Amino acid sequence: MNPPLFHPGQAVVCTNDDFTVLLAQNPAIQTPKRGPIYLVRGLFDTARGYGLTLAEINNAGVAPGFPEANFHESRFAVLPDVEELSLAELLEESVTA
Repeated sequence: MNPPLFHPGQAVVCTNDDFTVLLAQNPAIQTPKRGPIYLVRGLFDTARGYGLTLAEINNAGVAPGFPEANFHESRFAVLPDVEELSLAELLEESVTA
């Protein structure tokens, strides 16, 4: 199996927040939304790759006796470090927008 795309403590954003199937199984599960920045709390090695738990969402008590609900890493993208962003590019974008 490939190594995980993310690591605990890393900032990520959700790119796919359609959790229809998961919520049909258990509507009490809290799920990530597009837009906010989340921090990876933990990784689960699953049959389909790696699942993430997030610092801002805690589903540990939602289904007692089962592992905490986690979200497949393919639903997330890494947030670039602030140093990678060019201040000139950001200013140009804000002026032309």
